[in-house]
Amino acid sequence: MNAWRESASLILAARHTKRYIRSSSTKYNYNLLCMKRHQNSKFMPNAYVFPGGVTSPSDADLKWHNLYSAFGFDTNSFTSLRPNTSNRPQIFKFKPNELPKEISLRITAIRETFEECGILLCKQSREDKREDFGWAQYMNNLWSLYEWSNWLTPTFFSERYDTAFYLACVSTVPQTICEVKEMEDLKWDMPGNYLFSSPDVTLPLPQQYEIARIAKFESIHNLLDFAIDRSKIGVLLNLPVKIELQDGKVLVLPGDSITDGHLAPLQLKNVSIAVTHENSKL
Repeated sequence: MNAWRESASLILAARHTKRYIRSSSTKYNYNLLCMKRHQNSKFMPNAYVFPGGVTSPSDADLKWHNLYSAFGFDTNSFTSLRPNTSNRPQIFKFKPNELPKEISLRITAIRETFEECGILLCKQSREDKREDFGWAQYMNNLWSLYEWSNWLTPTFFSERYDTAFYLACVSTVPQTICEVKEMEDLKWDMPGNYLFSSPDVTLPLPQQYEIARIAKFESIHNLLDFAIDRSKIGVLLNLPVKIELQDGKVLVLPGDSITDGHLAPLQLKNVSIAVTHENSKL
């Protein structure tokens, strides 16, 4: 049994209607969606996070093939969901008698987003568009989600999650309904405002890091173009490691200069190394 649970999250960008002025606070022509976790949540209470949650066995059920076949899709239709690399993080490893993880994790992200805020990313059948068909003429739009990143909760948390993050862009801010049993509030705002918001808005490390990456793109079209190209390469696992310095503690990620290049992230228990670093006072 793993020491963590698998989950998927959706970073949703929506074009807003505010005037686009590069030199002002509205230099971004899109907002990002974050949701506030309950104050009594066991994991990350009061934090603003992207919608998402843990995987369900039904997300990986092979019966999904029947649904997509009914909409005219075959095995080749899903090849674009897999990056052009064989070096894949553990969360994407294939499991017998299940859908490929590139499919099932997207289903998780779409399902959890719908459950938490009422937003459903879906496609309508090109053949059956009669009103009396209702929900039967819609299916999850897996192709609107682009693989963005993979984060594993650090070892010093009692609850841990291996999470696949996907990014999707929509042309307008959709209507939302906050599921009060899971979340206290939801917030649409521009990337820069999240990064420099009031102390009342707490962002966990993955949200801070990913929003900082996204904030480089002022236009939602440029963000989407980057996400499409980036998803073809694939992602690597991000596991923050806590290291004690003489004057404090820092969290480091793979590739940081202070990180031991020989660390095997998935085997780490508790890492607390007393070291002196030339940048420790920064």
